[in-house]
Amino acid sequence: MSIEQQPGKRPLAAPPSPTWGELTSEDLRATVVRFVLPDRAVSFLASELTRWEHLAGRPETITISAGKERIVVEGRDLSQVHAALDLGLLGELRPNLERTGGQPGPRVHRITIEPV
Repeated sequence: MSIEQQPGKRPLAAPPSPTWGELTSEDLRATVVRFVLPDRAVSFLASELTRWEHLAGRPETITISAGKERIVVEGRDLSQVHAALDLGLLGELRPNLERTGGQPGPRVHRITIEPV
């Protein structure tokens, strides 16, 4: 016996979070964005993130201006991260491990925070 979702009904369980971070629900914008580094986690008010630039290449980078600091995200297939920033849905961003045959989606290799 299986449990099937009925059309038009709310899902029985929320979809799993992506391995690269946490998103807020579409009807609730993020007020704080947390960046998880290997040795610490750093949170910024979402209103402090004033500009971001997504550069193609190997690796892809997203450079985020946040007050007197710059956040640099390196990885590949980062378009979903960029879109989450644009929509105000990014609640947390963290590196995720590369797995052979793993799930599709962004691969965040490194996050650095540096003074401007």
